[in-house]
Amino acid sequence: MTRIVIAPAQVRSLISLHQLFAEAVRAHFTYFPDSVQRRVIRDHAPHRLLRAALDPRRIVLTAREGRRIIGYAIGAAPKTGPAQLFWLYVDPDYRGANTGLSLLSRMLKLLAACGAESVTIATHDHRSYYERQGFKFVEEAIVDGVRMDILTFKLQGHH
Repeated sequence: MTRIVIAPAQVRSLISLHQLFAEAVRAHFTYFPDSVQRRVIRDHAPHRLLRAALDPRRIVLTAREGRRIIGYAIGAAPKTGPAQLFWLYVDPDYRGANTGLSLLSRMLKLLAACGAESVTIATHDHRSYYERQGFKFVEEAIVDGVRMDILTFKLQGHH
């Protein structure tokens, strides 16, 4: 296996990123209704990913093995309030090698560098994974018609 590289998304890879994103939503985020899946895929079209990648308050990371994108993390650090981790995904063939943890760690460092004090996530079925990484459960909420666990993470240096 080639070394896996975590880095900001490159403009030339946004079509590949969108394709992996769409495949992931259709195959692994099936708890969302079809209409939500279609909207989410449309909201992450290459031109929208480009806008996000160019926005200094948004972070779009990819995990690559060679030229192939095998995972991604998408987040944002607003000027006020907690930062958000919207998406974290690793191709199932590459799970178990800490690729997700590498994406998460890099995302948290970049959000902290943007001045965020904490990061909030909503997850349907990965609460225990995030709790093992130091996230704390806040509440259950309904997001796009789906029960989600809301968790938060205090970034280092902030109390």
